[in-house]
Amino acid sequence: MTASVPRRLVFTNRKGGCGKTTTSVNIAAALAHMGHRVLVVDTDPQAHATMSLGIAQAGLKADLSTLVEGRTSFEEALRPTYIPRLAVIPSSRRLADFERRHSNLREARFWMRDRLSPAMDSFDFTIFDTPPTTQLLTLGALVAGREAYIPMQAQFLAMEGMIEIIELAEQVQKHYNPDLEVRGIIPTFVDPSVMGGGALLEDLRDRLGRDLVLKPVHLNRELAEAPGAGQTIFQHSLRSSGAIDYYRVALQIRDRAPGDQPRDPA
Repeated sequence: MTASVPRRLVFTNRKGGCGKTTTSVNIAAALAHMGHRVLVVDTDPQAHATMSLGIAQAGLKADLSTLVEGRTSFEEALRPTYIPRLAVIPSSRRLADFERRHSNLREARFWMRDRLSPAMDSFDFTIFDTPPTTQLLTLGALVAGREAYIPMQAQFLAMEGMIEIIELAEQVQKHYNPDLEVRGIIPTFVDPSVMGGGALLEDLRDRLGRDLVLKPVHLNRELAEAPGAGQTIFQHSLRSSGAIDYYRVALQIRDRAPGDQPRDPA
């Protein structure tokens, strides 16, 4: 199964602890299980997406930093994962040094896009997992991507970070990447037992439009356990509510071609 047009998704939020990497990895895994060829680009120096996909940092000679700086090729940096059809351009702590060295260079914002193109076109979906900042690595991913998705913890205080990322995406669209658009907000850590959780979701839908707010991912113990086991939720606990939630969100994203409204899976 292939997507008609290769798609480039950026999962981003400046706030940590919102489930951004968990969302990136599990959406990628769900799309691969659906039969799509998927590339994960780990732009976070913490490398949590890399580790969750079974790639150890120790001994990595090629990663995103060496690729973006032109010291290694795409093929040298690419790593297969334990999931068929899912590959990763891994991260390492070298990315933090890369950002420090080049953060003041305007042209560095385009390096990620330039080094990854046209290789991304051989995948149905490229998914960028970004660090919890609005600095060079996040900017580079937004310049390279086309669809921005914002995982947001289901708390009223998290709305500030969401609004900041929306504003950043609008600035990137205006100045660097006219193809970029915010395609969805993904509520995470939704706890039905906590008073006000449902009200927050309704408030989001009222403010942003019901089509922009995707299905929620509920608080789930197995989702917290899976990264420690170096697994996605589908390998760790296929029948858990977390696996069901992420599969449903992945269906929404898959069926939401740019410019279209999402089809709501049953």
